[in-house]
Amino acid sequence: MNIREASQRDLSQIVEYTLALHQHEDDGKIAANPRFSDNLSAWLSNALDSSQSLFLIAESKANPVGFIGAMSIVNDNGFLANPAKGLIQLLWVDEKSRNKNIAENLVIEVERCFKKVGIDYVECNYTCINNLAESFWNKLGYAKHSVTARKFI
Repeated sequence: MNIREASQRDLSQIVEYTLALHQHEDDGKIAANPRFSDNLSAWLSNALDSSQSLFLIAESKANPVGFIGAMSIVNDNGFLANPAKGLIQLLWVDEKSRNKNIAENLVIEVERCFKKVGIDYVECNYTCINNLAESFWNKLGYAKHSVTARKFI
């Protein structure tokens, strides 16, 4: 397996993987925009070009099998000694390529990249219905730190 930085030429694959992640986590309680796919593609294209973003592709025999999308955020409100943090926004591995440590290797590589630029902590988000994600992140040492509560009105 090879991990490399993604580029615009990977956009369609990243969109496909992100749509699969959305379908996996969507509980159907919030309606998606009718132009969801187009908007997603535009957002991901912009993110791929952002100096704050890091997208990595995992390949097996030159074929994509997964990806991770992360970004660095600086919240310089004066509260923290180091106002920079990493945020893992997206992580997906093809179902047929799972259980081969691909996701773990993608996370390790993102953490290494963040550490290299002085970021000393990373956060991730996943939906509460995604039990697979919860057990995966727990296995890698990510502990719940905050909870987002939602009420439909």
